[in-house]
Amino acid sequence: MSEVRSGTVDVRGAQLYHEVCGQGDPLLLIQGGISDAAATAQLAAELAEQYQVISYDRRGISRSTASGDVPVTMTQHAEDAARLLEACTDRPARVLGSSIGAVIALHLAAEHPGRVATVIAHEPPLSSVLREPDREAELDTVAELARTDVRGAIRHMVAISAHQGEPEEGARPGKPAGDPNANLEFFFAHDFPAVRASALRAEQLAAVPVTVRPTGGSQGVSRWEYRCAQQLAKELDGTFTEIPGGHMAPSSHPRGTAEAVRRLLAE
Repeated sequence: MSEVRSGTVDVRGAQLYHEVCGQGDPLLLIQGGISDAAATAQLAAELAEQYQVISYDRRGISRSTASGDVPVTMTQHAEDAARLLEACTDRPARVLGSSIGAVIALHLAAEHPGRVATVIAHEPPLSSVLREPDREAELDTVAELARTDVRGAIRHMVAISAHQGEPEEGARPGKPAGDPNANLEFFFAHDFPAVRASALRAEQLAAVPVTVRPTGGSQGVSRWEYRCAQQLAKELDGTFTEIPGGHMAPSSHPRGTAEAVRRLLAE
């Protein structure tokens, strides 16, 4: 197993905890939800056989800090990722993002294209790409619940999502490094509204020299996020790839995801 090296990087209004393992072309992992770098440790180990894998805790999540005087936006998250890459490598990176991590990865490509070679965007929840009134109403309910009950909000989010299916044999998502309650509070106060406020469009991505490969999990093709990925692919070059697992495939299906990433990056 490749040695894991950890450290911190100072960014505007925050300090980012990150981990690096393996050697080769740089590959950045950006997790979804309240997941931190520990959630995709198995995936990182799989990919470290070929790549220099960089993973981190987003600002305000687990081991990364965040000051209250810097607004949390998708543009700020993209800037964080760009500064992290600048500190870790002098080469354009491959990027795999899941859920909110996919939205961050897409903003990174659009706003810092010199830092990125390819983005694999797994089920980005982008209303700017696919707006469905029923889904927006459900997300409004989640936002209202989150004002007083973050646990209730996350339960409602799970309830309105399609069944995620079973994890692959041997999958062991890492135990969160931080306080789940604190992460939930930060997520609903900052990240959840930031994702909903994103106005990123496919034409912005088509205008930069970055390859974008949207993916969807095979376990739950009825998900809105799956359809977002399909629509984004349709508006770009039409290339959509289904990978094993559900919305959180990078942590629930590390081997299957690693195989798909290798295949996509080899194309």
